[in-house]
Amino acid sequence: MGKREKVKRDITAALALPKEIVLNLPLVTLYGNEELNLENYKSIVEYTDERIRIGTSIGVLRIEGRSLLLKQVTSEHITVTGGIIKIEYN
Repeated sequence: MGKREKVKRDITAALALPKEIVLNLPLVTLYGNEELNLENYKSIVEYTDERIRIGTSIGVLRIEGRSLLLKQVTSEHITVTGGIIKIEYN
C-alpha cells in the first residue's frame, strides 16, 4: 500500500466515513443464499447461469450457483439472484 493510500485510509477511519465510497471499494450484501447486491463494480467478465464473474477495484468476484440471473444492472450496482453456492475473490 502506497503512502497516499494509507493516508486516505487513515482519514477515512478517523472521520468514520464509508470506506466503500471514499476508497472506491466494492460493497457486497448477501441475503441468505438467494440474492447478492454489489456496489462499485467495474465490469462483468463472465455470465452464465452457473457462474458470474465481476471485475472490481480489488479483483474479480466470482459467484457460483444454480439458475443465476443478473436481475438488475446499473452503472454502479448489480443484483444477482438464484441459488448462490459459492462467492470468492480471485
